Amino acid sequence: LIDEEAARSNSELHIVGMVGSIDNDFCGTDMTIGTDSALHRIIEVVDAIMTTAQSHQRTFVLEVMGRHCGYLALVSALACGADWVFIPEMPPEDGWEDNMCLKLSESRSRGSRLNIIIVAEGAIDRQGQHITSDLVKNVSEAQFQTDAEGNQKLEHQVESDGSQGVYIEIISVQMRCLSHCQKCGTLQLTIGNYSIYKSKFLQLLF
Repeated sequence: LIDEEAARSNSELHIVGMVGSIDNDFCGTDMTIGTDSALHRIIEVVDAIMTTAQSHQRTFVLEVMGRHCGYLALVSALACGADWVFIPEMPPEDGWEDNMCLKLSESRSRGSRLNIIIVAEGAIDRQGQHITSDLVKNVSEAQFQTDAEGNQKLEHQVESDGSQGVYIEIISVQMRCLSHCQKCGTLQLTIGNYSIYKSKFLQLLF
């Protein structure tokens, strides 16, 4: 019980609230609490499946958090070199199914034994319909149904905790982009369906 004297001598109470949101969807801060752990966890999952994926020439679909903000999906796609990424802020053009399969086929024709597709949980198309990991998996399986091993899906909704290393990968991406900029005079990032040129998403990295 707080007596009258204690209440009078401590009449001012200062409270600071800290936002915990792994989606990194809060203004006024470079990174919200939990985002760093989530990114490390995503890269840890990708590293864990690479050996299996390469051995069996499989396409893996990872679903990550991000109902309205695609930060986790976009940055992890850059860090791990994903073939395709779906984020809510930039719905893919109509006919994305054929475009994605063409990209995957080109990757296979160059000798790649691994395809990674990252889907944010809030990804939508131009008509506002959700693009789910199951839908992406079905599209991929229909395209590569003649593969000897078949295409399998690994669906994760990764959240928090994990090993370090994601920003080492991001620094590598930064250095390659800056090197390209010096040679060509332009700065452009391409992840499958997104050609990111002088857009707000570059602010995530530079």
